[in-house]
Amino acid sequence: MGSVAKPQKDNGANGHRVLIVDDSPLSLQLLAHLIQLHGYQAETASSGLEALEAARRDPPDVILLDIMMPEMDGFEVAEALKADPRTDDIPILFISALNDESSKVKAFDAGGVDYIAKPFQNREVLARVNTHVKLRDTTRRLEQQLAERAKLIRRLDITNEQLQTAL
Repeated sequence: MGSVAKPQKDNGANGHRVLIVDDSPLSLQLLAHLIQLHGYQAETASSGLEALEAARRDPPDVILLDIMMPEMDGFEVAEALKADPRTDDIPILFISALNDESSKVKAFDAGGVDYIAKPFQNREVLARVNTHVKLRDTTRRLEQQLAERAKLIRRLDITNEQLQTAL
């Protein structure tokens, strides 16, 4: 039995959830193991419809999405996720054996933020997941700060109006 690599201490995982979508049981198993090994919570879906249900039920922090799946391909899944306000801000990282330029462009047009070619390299997958988790966290913090500033400005405006009325 081989040794298992220890997770990195500060990889940004902190319990973040990754939804892995692939119709290949082997790919799901490998990616889920990799993600969990490095401190992320992994949820898997083996079809596009299953992925949409999972993402809408409990939105993950990042989605790893295969393109070539029966019934509903990854492009259709991404478009459906981006059309839904509950899931439109989830970063989608396509992971696919399709390595041609038109597939990559179509993935980005469908709402993907990154593209990983199969066969994938473990360190590359982790680096890209880490990057997009950190970007999403930073974006959320900035949006929260902007919302707090907007509230303060509204309160200042109201106070200013009250002072003007009192004079």
